[in-house]
Amino acid sequence: MAHVYRCRYCFKTIPTLQGLRAHLTQRGHCRRAHRAALASHGQQAAPPPAHDDPPPPYEPQPQDGHPDQPMDIDAQAPEGPPVEDINLAPFNRSVTADPPRTFTQSATPNTTAGAALPSSQSSGCAGGHRVTVEEVPDEGDDGIPHCPWVQDFPRPAAAISDFAETYFEGITSLKKEAERTPWFPFASEEEWELAEWLVTSGLTQKEIDRYLKLRITRERSRLSFTSAYLFYKKIDALPGGFAQWKVEVLEAVGDELDEMGKPRKETVEVWMRDPVECIRELIGNPLFKDSLHYEPMRLYCDEEGKNRIYENMWTADWWWDTQLKLPLGATIAPVILASDKTTLSRMSGDKTAWPVYLTIGNIDKSVRRRPSMHATILLGYLPVAKLDCFSEKRRSLEGQRLFHACMRAMLQPLIAAGNDGVDMVCADGCVRRIYPILAAYIADHPEQCLVSGCKENFCPKCTVDPKYRGEPAYAPLRDPTRVLSTLARVARQEHPPESDEWGLKHIEPFWQDLPLCNIFSALTPDIFHQLHKGIFKDHLVSWVTKAIPNGKEEIDRRFKAMIKHPGVRYFKSGISMVTQWTGAEYKNMERVFLGAVAGAADQRVTETARAALDYIHYAHYQTHTDRSLDSLNASWLDYHKHKTVFVDLGIRNDFNFPKGHSTEHYEPSIRALGTADGYSTEHPERLHIDYAKLVYGASNKQATYVKQMTKWLERQEAVHRFRSYLAWSMPLRRRCLDAAEGEPEDADCDEEPTDTQDLRGCGELQVARVMERGDLRGDLDPDDDTVLFTRGYRVAKTPAFPNLTIADLTTRFGTPHFLFYLSSYLTKLAAGNPAKARIASTPIDEHTRLAAYKQFKVRLPTMRQVDPNLAPIDIIHASPERPGPWATSPPYPPNMSIVLVREQPSSVGQVLSSNNPLRGLRVARVRAIFMLPAEIDANALGVRDPLAYIEWFTPFHSVDTHTEPIDVPTEPMESTYLKAVRM
Repeated sequence: MAHVYRCRYCFKTIPTLQGLRAHLTQRGHCRRAHRAALASHGQQAAPPPAHDDPPPPYEPQPQDGHPDQPMDIDAQAPEGPPVEDINLAPFNRSVTADPPRTFTQSATPNTTAGAALPSSQSSGCAGGHRVTVEEVPDEGDDGIPHCPWVQDFPRPAAAISDFAETYFEGITSLKKEAERTPWFPFASEEEWELAEWLVTSGLTQKEIDRYLKLRITRERSRLSFTSAYLFYKKIDALPGGFAQWKVEVLEAVGDELDEMGKPRKETVEVWMRDPVECIRELIGNPLFKDSLHYEPMRLYCDEEGKNRIYENMWTADWWWDTQLKLPLGATIAPVILASDKTTLSRMSGDKTAWPVYLTIGNIDKSVRRRPSMHATILLGYLPVAKLDCFSEKRRSLEGQRLFHACMRAMLQPLIAAGNDGVDMVCADGCVRRIYPILAAYIADHPEQCLVSGCKENFCPKCTVDPKYRGEPAYAPLRDPTRVLSTLARVARQEHPPESDEWGLKHIEPFWQDLPLCNIFSALTPDIFHQLHKGIFKDHLVSWVTKAIPNGKEEIDRRFKAMIKHPGVRYFKSGISMVTQWTGAEYKNMERVFLGAVAGAADQRVTETARAALDYIHYAHYQTHTDRSLDSLNASWLDYHKHKTVFVDLGIRNDFNFPKGHSTEHYEPSIRALGTADGYSTEHPERLHIDYAKLVYGASNKQATYVKQMTKWLERQEAVHRFRSYLAWSMPLRRRCLDAAEGEPEDADCDEEPTDTQDLRGCGELQVARVMERGDLRGDLDPDDDTVLFTRGYRVAKTPAFPNLTIADLTTRFGTPHFLFYLSSYLTKLAAGNPAKARIASTPIDEHTRLAAYKQFKVRLPTMRQVDPNLAPIDIIHASPERPGPWATSPPYPPNMSIVLVREQPSSVGQVLSSNNPLRGLRVARVRAIFMLPAEIDANALGVRDPLAYIEWFTPFHSVDTHTEPIDVPTEPMESTYLKAVRM
């Protein structure tokens, strides 16, 4: 008989007691039912507060619970108390506000957890057992606690009204009733795999038909389909989605007259899907079950609630504030829209598509950003019409009116759904009343102005005067009510002054009837166009170049002179020759741009560049806190403080450009909607490949190409949906799917050793202690990166240079004093131990042979600000000059990494203050990574891992007040301090 735990409120089976505690804590319906059960059995609740303000986070208390003893799944749950005698503390909650209660941090680190584990003030357990929680370091290397303090929403939200089969469970039931195999309508799993490849490979219908009619295919494969026609009939028989394509025809009547003297007309087609059904498909997808969130919360770094954390949309203010305006128990589906016009023709032609994408803020942003997860749905195609029926004077305005008319038709179902709610089966099998509310709109500046209905020289979000956009002056956000009132007066032929003051276009905006929609706060920051392409590429690089004598040549010279380093791109030809500026180029240049320009121009130019680059890097944070937002704001103020240098130098007359002003709105937008990385226009531009360019390439490119595009997309989505179903129904297939669909950016690095062993650390003055542990070689799977990197370094099992003489090492690797420092190191290692001293005195000379490696790797700590799901890998190189690929090619130069080495605080030359983060660190160059010679018994000396020969730079001295990095004075290499260092 199976032994598992079961929730007595939703009857879900859970394998562990810890999982049951997490379930009762994080699932809103079960949590509230559990509180009520505890309250009915005498649990004491604190009195409610005297006000309705949301409560602060609370002090952690120990938990009471029951030992980890499984229960019989078939046993009848007792009446009254919860399952067995497990006491998970009451979360007493009133309708209007939280009563004072006690929180503790989550027992397992989870940045997106639904709630913290509760505490118990009285036992309430039959046996009085107490659960102990292992003490773990609370704060990570990024300054954010592993288990943030959680403040729940003070009213019932995301209430469960029923339970039902999910979409995938429904498919399984139908297949069981019909006694079909999981891969039906295909004859076998192998046939399905072939069909999936045929659909996703990009083959045309003619090519598929030719393949299926090959004799080897017909005679050996013996497929259940023998032609492209029969093949596509099977594809069309796959389970379909909720959202079906439809077309709506609109007619534009122009002011131009035809030959008959009648107004010219132009007919346009709007291809669209029902947004409510798109949301139903997203929120009910079982593959997103662990990535979905249904109610707002607030996260804090501290128990006093003084330093709040902003990450996903449910941790920010908009969801919390909007939830208060909806009925009790409502579930918000924050709708995120994105639109962007893109060309379809690669070489020539004027074919253009205007896709509109939809996703929801319930899905974790790290999942939404991955195209392979299909967490963003194509909602429709807007028409790209020439509107020749209108005069040139009116054509632009009528084009904007057409955009709003099409968007109004596309989003019409959201009005009733947002007002009344719609019951949907969520990915966890619970039925909730969903209220889809437009929360965010992703677009570049011209399209933001189009959406908000203002002129492009005005800010689409606030009422700032265009003449003062370059100043750090506060201007209130546009008020939707006042804007709509002004537009209504314009429609009645009135002339309100606000129309010109706010730069309004005379349109009927599509968002005017959408419930609880403030389109001006919904317009999100655009990191790609506003910061990378705008502030940095279009402005800062140009200004700084003009501020430096012979600026273009000087900056190129400085970029060429930079040292190569992992994670930093080396621009061997400088940056003036770069013609294809992409997001990768912008980011790589920004990493080193300040170092390149420092000292080449006026100090105020350097300070302005530092402030602007600081702002860009802070804006990129994937997790923000109140303190980091203060730093973001401080860098914005610094930029405005120093930017006048470009006016003094005659480079600029003013700073009244839209992308510069947009930086004012980043901080309030992050507080309202979550961090800006979840709303970058890079994501919809990447989706254009899948939903526009590739789709158009599969069509006949004739007049009906949009219809063909929608049919092609339906089949692609059906194949992906069926593959997801099989992955969900077969756990092994799901693991294979996850491995096959890993995003390119998730790869560790470009080069990967074939086999590995790990390194461990030891101590003393010139020895960088990495970590203390036993020798792990032989106990680890060499392909298991997670185990290897969490325990230390990673190095190739076979050295790249297995048989070097010390003379070769000295000349090729640039280690002229190698023998002296190795002898000194061994002597120090054997000090006070006669047996070790005899081994250390083993004679070695320049003919002694040893093995050397060309690199090793270390996984750096995860920084939630950079990427909560990725621990970056640093590659430390120490390879000599090597021949080029051809006899006439120049040799590859040596690759010696610059590193930071941890020294003891008492080390000579440390003059930094005790609170400086770089105190105890010193810059060095790694010259060689080597093993001790075979003549020396390394095991007897306790040296089981490679050593590194490093070349010291002068210690840190002071902070550069203009760029703010530590100043490292340069000295001749001959005077630097050399030591053999054990890693």
